[in-house]
Amino acid sequence: MLPFRNPFVWFLRFRHRRGYGIHSPFAYNLVTQVLYCPGRYYADDRLDGLFKWWERIFCHRSVSRNRLLFRLVNYWQPKEVYIPGFVVSRTQSYLHAGCRKARQLFVDDEVITLQSPRGKMVVVSDLGRHRRHWKQLVNDSRATVTFDLYDMGVAIFLPKMKKQHYIINW
Repeated sequence: MLPFRNPFVWFLRFRHRRGYGIHSPFAYNLVTQVLYCPGRYYADDRLDGLFKWWERIFCHRSVSRNRLLFRLVNYWQPKEVYIPGFVVSRTQSYLHAGCRKARQLFVDDEVITLQSPRGKMVVVSDLGRHRRHWKQLVNDSRATVTFDLYDMGVAIFLPKMKKQHYIINW
């Protein structure tokens, strides 16, 4: 999937694709089984009905972001998901279909504060606008695994893992 917004950056990040260079089994499985999952999920048809036909064609990036959120939450089954920068109504439907028990916290332009971060996932959309949030999460010592997807970021809090930051060309 070639992004139309900045193909030059896509080509620069080309070698960070499909798990190349990732040695952690957890991170490799997340990249290959969730980020680059070729198949369809059980709720894809129902959730795609939330978008009109022209939105699926012309706003493909927002549809694919919501599908990625669904796959992440379905795979990880977190207790809480912090999501700055997403459209709330459609994203809530995707998150609820992926994990009904996850508490969804939508924050916008405020500092993300975590009390006990164990077992939590933070997904930051539109990294250009929320760059401060993303840098704060990457530098946080409790965020052990972080994935930079160019326009999205995923931070996972697992206290037993070594701190790793991955650049993924998604």
